[in-house]
Amino acid sequence: MTYILTKQQITLKKEIIAFSQSELNAGVEDRDRNETFDRLLWKKCGDLKLQGLCIPEMYGGRGLDFQHMVIALEALGYGCTDNGLSFSIGAHLLACTIPILKYGSETQKREYLPMLCGGSWIATNAITEQKSGSDVFKMSSIAHKVKNGYILNGEKNYCTNAPVADLAVVYAMTNEQKGALGGISSFILEKKYFETSDKIEKMGLRTALMGDITFKDSELPNSTLIGKEGAGTVQFTKSMMWERVGLSAIHIGTLQRLLDEVVVFVKERKISNQSIIHHQSIGHKLADIRTTVEAGKLLIAKAAFLIDNNLKANTAASMAKLYVSELYKNATSNILQIYGASGYIKNSDIARSLRDAQSSTIYSGTSEIQKNLILRSL
Repeated sequence: MTYILTKQQITLKKEIIAFSQSELNAGVEDRDRNETFDRLLWKKCGDLKLQGLCIPEMYGGRGLDFQHMVIALEALGYGCTDNGLSFSIGAHLLACTIPILKYGSETQKREYLPMLCGGSWIATNAITEQKSGSDVFKMSSIAHKVKNGYILNGEKNYCTNAPVADLAVVYAMTNEQKGALGGISSFILEKKYFETSDKIEKMGLRTALMGDITFKDSELPNSTLIGKEGAGTVQFTKSMMWERVGLSAIHIGTLQRLLDEVVVFVKERKISNQSIIHHQSIGHKLADIRTTVEAGKLLIAKAAFLIDNNLKANTAASMAKLYVSELYKNATSNILQIYGASGYIKNSDIARSLRDAQSSTIYSGTSEIQKNLILRSL
């Protein structure tokens, strides 16, 4: 495990930052204001295989290991000021595409992964239900076994990418008696198997469209089952481990960008002929943010290393997610305080990021859930 980037990793990071800055940022203010998802930008990202960073090349991906993937995602977070687009890519890759790679059949992988990696298709993860909340395995969506497959009924809520999704990775109860311990299964479902709601208006991440998914006597062939029946709990738990680390990498990249931007601001902003960076009330805030951003990077690097080496990584992933998401919320607030009115009155990078950061302690398991998971390891 090393904390110094190799030449190859530096090249990867520079490539994705340059691409993001040149191709993804124009018009972000209008897209955010109007809650617009731009499918052309999604396809541009697919041309670079951002939606398939750690998927083998034989399935249309870029073939990176997890450690290189988090470097790439950090670069995306740094270069792309459209935080919603970055989040949509993360949700698609980490909670949908990787699970298909890890648990899908060879037929499923060859059929779906090239389209998911190349930006032709968009995926959504469907597990959350309003009544179950953070206890996602207390779901009421039921897939009854029939002769040639399953009949699925139920509703999933707050699904990122749902209004624009071509495919959903769906979790449903297949054995109510077993419950979470062997009674939940996952399915790959094309759009023809479900209905989606209109987009749900949100406070932040407004270019990452969210919606609900409904299943009404949906007839699912056996070929839609991912892995074995009853394996859904294990699959989802693993996908959340990947998502917690990967999204944290995106957030830490965003924070590094915001820090770099505010440092330029405080060096240029002067009071009584002195740059305000020399005011300790401001300088100490920046010193704290820089230190905590570096600490977040190390937590992410450790979790990625454990994942690549097939070591237990769930606790490390929870610690990275807890630390980085809380930092994301708090640091954006402190940075806005430094900008003052100039950051508050515009649809600026910091104003959008402040709104976007608020949900980071909720999705992929709330901070309270992460603390429970960490506590179990003690």
